Amino acid sequence: MTKSLDGPTIIPGKKSKIENALIFLHGYGANGNDLINIANHWKNDLKNTLFLSPNAPFPCEWGGESYQWFDLTSISPENIGNGLEKAGPFLNNYIESLKKKYSLEDKNIFFLGFSQGSMMAMYHLCKRDKGCGGLIAYSGLLYENQAFDLDVVSRFPIRIYHGKNDEVIHHENSIKAFKKFQSLGFDVEYFIQEDLGHGIDDYGLDFGLNFLKKTINI
Repeated sequence: MTKSLDGPTIIPGKKSKIENALIFLHGYGANGNDLINIANHWKNDLKNTLFLSPNAPFPCEWGGESYQWFDLTSISPENIGNGLEKAGPFLNNYIESLKKKYSLEDKNIFFLGFSQGSMMAMYHLCKRDKGCGGLIAYSGLLYENQAFDLDVVSRFPIRIYHGKNDEVIHHENSIKAFKKFQSLGFDVEYFIQEDLGHGIDDYGLDFGLNFLKKTINI
């Protein structure tokens, strides 16, 4: 049985009805607390939105409160592909439980991924029957196996952001992901930020917030 994911949550005020959800998917070796603070800056602009930042399902070898969606001791395509497949049920079950608990539809659930979290989102969300409301993918890459194009069954808006000086995942991976999603008919845009490494700067946060403000029903 796949265990349930958990992590920090920020709920709208008592007088607000939950109409949308934004799920943060953190990077390798981090945890749900790593991204949830973004919600504190965005919650006034994204009213009636529930913010959730689950810990990835597996402890990271770093110890402490560090988690991973899958092991990255090897970055071979085979290892990444196997890891994504192993982690997929955890993410999908989490989405389904969220929909049931808060009476939300897939179109009202949005995602923000960073690094390994972006890899999870880009690989899995388009394979869900009803996709999601939209995705912001920071500093990630798109893993494609031979069946990827055929497995894509849903389309939704995607915005991709990457630092040009990223020392962990080369920014060309985001350009490659953009071209693939564009070829498959997605509403997708990307931005490569000069003088930024493996992280999210203020411009990147504005990039994401502006996208959500145009896309979420608020």
